[in-house]
Amino acid sequence: MFTAPFPARAARRQSRPLIGWLVAVGVLVQLALFSYTTASGLAGTSDSRLYLHAAQTLRATGQLLQPDGTPYRYWPPLYPLLLAAVGSLAGVRLLHGAALLGSLLLWSWLGRQLLPRRRALLLPLLLALGTPGLLVGKFVWAECVFIMLVAAYLAALLQWLRTARGEWAALATAAGVLLPLQRTLGLFLLAGVGVALLLGAWRHLAARGHWLLLLHLLLSGLSGLIWQTYALLVVAAPSRYHPPRGWGQLLSSAADYGFVLGRWLVPLPASARAGLPDALWAAALLGLFAVLWPRWRSRRPVGALALPGPPSPHDAVAANTAFPVPPGLGFGPPLMRKVLWAATVALVALVAGLTVFAQSAAGVHDAERYASVLYGPVVLLVLAAWPARAPRWLGAGLLGLWLLGLAFRTGHVALDLRRVPPLAAASLPGPEPHGQGIRAAEQ
Repeated sequence: MFTAPFPARAARRQSRPLIGWLVAVGVLVQLALFSYTTASGLAGTSDSRLYLHAAQTLRATGQLLQPDGTPYRYWPPLYPLLLAAVGSLAGVRLLHGAALLGSLLLWSWLGRQLLPRRRALLLPLLLALGTPGLLVGKFVWAECVFIMLVAAYLAALLQWLRTARGEWAALATAAGVLLPLQRTLGLFLLAGVGVALLLGAWRHLAARGHWLLLLHLLLSGLSGLIWQTYALLVVAAPSRYHPPRGWGQLLSSAADYGFVLGRWLVPLPASARAGLPDALWAAALLGLFAVLWPRWRSRRPVGALALPGPPSPHDAVAANTAFPVPPGLGFGPPLMRKVLWAATVALVALVAGLTVFAQSAAGVHDAERYASVLYGPVVLLVLAAWPARAPRWLGAGLLGLWLLGLAFRTGHVALDLRRVPPLAAASLPGPEPHGQGIRAAEQ
């Protein structure tokens, strides 16, 4: 037993008051921005009309229905169920605000676990100044709750990988089951998580670990597959797909996501998307993914089968008896960073590929909305990939410019969102299709 704290542990204890203050500042900034943009009320689009109508029919008849009277089918059912539960646009506003606040707290906690101490201090401010949550929070869309569910899933998954305790496995699986019932994109994220876990952990697991991991992945994705089967086969909804539009559409979609993710890191005007060829934006997306690829930070033996020794400052993990690992590999921060990377790449790749066969998710506006769930992972991966040996003055300057650019764009977007016409206070089922547009994403 050690009678004195390790220097790393002492440093972490000293940073706790500071991280607490920074999280509090981030919470206040986010709540102020959200309150300002939604003070006039939430706005809606044609998607919102379907959500609100399904919620209204559920409250009135006990069934989720489309405006034409047929069963609700185009999107997963969890969000209309939540709308029916809250019962009013004021309740939806509280739901969105609570979900965004919960996601900020969860990602701040994940940053404490996955990042070096000083970089983790910046994460709450970067999250609070992000425009994706601000944008989706203004509209009656499913993204706010989806963003929080993803953060909750990843936090529970990290705890399960580190401790192998049954309660964390149950929480991770429960959150995983809900993801594709909130947004179909949950299936894409789970696909990336599954690939990362199978490639990064499978050969190091005992037989019991194999069964637990497979059961978790199966149960998590099964709910989404059941809903898609119901919508396509049981309801026999008209197909929303068409013959493929070719590689040109895939290149254009990759360019859209390259532009959207790029402007989270670098101040870019809306005109920059059309100012450069699609091939350059697609190449920028691939380059960003290459830079963000997390490498193992340490080869120190960890885990239940490793030799005992003092913990590492950043990658120390609890003794793991259900998931025993060999020396040199730990089921903690290193693997979790790769899980975040794989989930991000899987979502972008699969959504971009889907635009070849369907109109949904095509264009910068849809890319901004669909990628909103990736803001937390991307910012965390950027901080994780930050060069440790860079001069401190250079790093501080670049981070200051990053924060300044985010603050400027967030303020600009908040002003535009404030001017978007709101839904009427009692508007169920909401506006007619295409009755309101989204202009804030263009700024």
